Amino acid sequence: MSGHILQWLEEYVGAEKGVLSGPEIDTRIGALREMFSGRINPVTERGKFQEVMTTAHFNYYFSDALSRAFYKDYEYQTGSWKAYTYPDVVPDFRDVDRYRMTEPGGLLLRREKGEAKATHITDSEINYGVEEYARQFDVSWRAIINDDLGKIKETPQRMAKSANRWLDEWVSALYDNATTQGALNALGVTYGATGRLTSQNLAIGITAMMERTDVNGNRMNLTGLHLVIPPILQLQAAAILESTLVAGLATNDKNVLPRFIKGVHVDPYIGYTAPNVPWYLFADPAEIPTVTVARMKGWPGPIISKKKSDIEMIAGTAPSAFLMGSFATGDIEYMVEDIVGAWDNASYVGVTDYRGIYYSAGSSA
Repeated sequence: MSGHILQWLEEYVGAEKGVLSGPEIDTRIGALREMFSGRINPVTERGKFQEVMTTAHFNYYFSDALSRAFYKDYEYQTGSWKAYTYPDVVPDFRDVDRYRMTEPGGLLLRREKGEAKATHITDSEINYGVEEYARQFDVSWRAIINDDLGKIKETPQRMAKSANRWLDEWVSALYDNATTQGALNALGVTYGATGRLTSQNLAIGITAMMERTDVNGNRMNLTGLHLVIPPILQLQAAAILESTLVAGLATNDKNVLPRFIKGVHVDPYIGYTAPNVPWYLFADPAEIPTVTVARMKGWPGPIISKKKSDIEMIAGTAPSAFLMGSFATGDIEYMVEDIVGAWDNASYVGVTDYRGIYYSAGSSA
């Protein structure tokens, strides 16, 4: 027998001596019989032995120990994108259309007995829809029985937290990506710049946002901006916006920057390679729907579900964990799912209105 087969057998049966119970060893021996009967290849199909989480997968948890306890789970940074993105609701899985109408032209001189000159308006359209995103988790009822510390039973709630972390990252990618950044840079320095986050560069960004005009050149009125930064810039942003005087300048100039910033929001998924740390300014979503996050009506956020058990007791009694699973396998199946969508544009990705965003690569002083 070849060396790698022997090594695999040792890992599969021998590596967990003292951990596996008699029935579990019998199960693995049965699996080995299938392998040697030609139905399973131990090298190419090794994953088939681990499709469902069983007690054998928790070597540390279910091993004998005098005292066992879990550390508190890590706390993870969460995004605050709901403050600066535009929420939309769609009725079903079909794409929806969203329009914008231009303003009529201004007045023109009308001479005596002359006709008033005509103006015109035009419309523009974008469309987007929602998609399903899901993940599933299987565990044997034996693992639930052995779960004396209750950690495996917490998995559905932890899956919900994981879904929220995924959503934060998904929304971040709608605007923090190379395609959108390239498109903003192509619009000129009033949309894409390179300055690091300093008082002077933030003032340049605010001024650029105050210069925004519509397609006909009409000046837009933006009354509040949102500063969006990665975690590494939190101290810098606090120093800039919480100082009485302008930070970084040896003058007695009053710091007026906070007057224009409605909120500072940390996006933990903004990508960067130090020392180049990017940052963004967003118009308030009530004024410009810069990035739209769409949800289906009746589905406000991620859900957790469990496959209904098909076990029906006829006689006798059984632990509740046994009655949670599959009649055929004893597996208990959980699923987390969310339905969300956004614009998918070749140039701006998820930025539905580029007039509401300012990007700085943070690559120069």
